[in-house]
Amino acid sequence: MSHHYTLFVDEAGDDKVDRLKPEHPDGNSEWLCLGGYLVRSEVEGDLDQRRDDLLAIVGGQPGGVLHFQKYTSRNRHDVVRALASKRYPARGFVVCSFKRTMLGYNNARAAAATGSDKDYLYNFVCRLLLERVTAFVAEDARRKQIEKPILRIMMDRRKGHHFYAFTAYVEQLIRQAIAGTTFLPTRQINPHVMRRTQISNPSAREVSGIQLADVLVSAFFGSIEQSAIGYGEAAALALRPLMAPRKPRPRMPTGWNNEGVTLYPASQAAHLIKPQQTAFFEGFGYDMEWLKSRKAQKQAQQFTQAERMWSGDYDY
Repeated sequence: MSHHYTLFVDEAGDDKVDRLKPEHPDGNSEWLCLGGYLVRSEVEGDLDQRRDDLLAIVGGQPGGVLHFQKYTSRNRHDVVRALASKRYPARGFVVCSFKRTMLGYNNARAAAATGSDKDYLYNFVCRLLLERVTAFVAEDARRKQIEKPILRIMMDRRKGHHFYAFTAYVEQLIRQAIAGTTFLPTRQINPHVMRRTQISNPSAREVSGIQLADVLVSAFFGSIEQSAIGYGEAAALALRPLMAPRKPRPRMPTGWNNEGVTLYPASQAAHLIKPQQTAFFEGFGYDMEWLKSRKAQKQAQQFTQAERMWSGDYDY
C-alpha cells in the first residue's frame, strides 16, 4: 500500500495582511483558515458517496460539486451536521489565523527568498495544520498497530501558489525534525509519516475529499469572518463530533482547542477578537479569559505570528 491515511486540504479567506475587512469593505479577509479532512485509506472509496449524500441535502445531483457558501443558512447547518455524523468516519482539523496580529509587518529579505511575498502566510498556516495532523496520524497508527504509516496529502490547487516551493519547504521541515533543528520547536511535523512525493494539488472539482474539506473550512470561516456569508450562525459548532479532540486531562472537560481547532496566535488574538468570535472559540474549549490573563501572557511564546512565520527555518 502506498499510503495509509489521506488528508484533504482546502482554505477559506486570503493571505494578504493589509486593508482588512470590515473596515475596508473591498479589502482582504481578517482571517485565513486552512481545513483538513483526514480519512484512512480503506474508506477513500466512500468519499464520492459522502459528497453525493451532502449534495442530496441541498437538492444537488450525484457527481456534482459542493459549493457550501452558496447554500441557505438552513442547508449549511444541515450539511455540516451530516458531515459530522458517525456514519462518515473521519477526523477534521482547522487552523484559524487572525491576520490582525500581523498588520504593518513586512520582511523584504524573506520575500526575496522566492521572489514573491504571496505564499508565506499560507505555507506557514499549512505547517501548523501538518504539525497537528501528523501527530494524530502517528498516534492513531500506533493504536491500530500500523507499522510505518504514510500520510498522503491532496491540496486544492490554488491560483498563484508556488506548489513546488511549498513541497520543498515541507521537505526542509522533515529534515529539520529528523535532525532536531526545528526553529521554535513548540511543535514540529512528525517526519516519519510524511513524504514529499505524497503531496499533490489537484482541482477540488475533481476530488470529492477536497470538497468535503471545503465544507469544513468554509463553515469555520463563516462562523468567525465578520464579512462572510452566514456570519453569526456559528454553523461550525455542529462539527465538534468530527474535529480531533484534545487529549483527555484530569478534571478537564472535553476540548478541541489547539488540536482539531487551532486559533493562532491565541494569546494575542484573545485581546483583539470580538465577543461573538470569543464565544465561538470558547465553544471548542478555549479559555479566553485565561489567555487574557497576565500569567498566560508571560507563558506565551515571545515571538509573534509574523516573527515565527519569517523565521530562519522558512528559507527555501
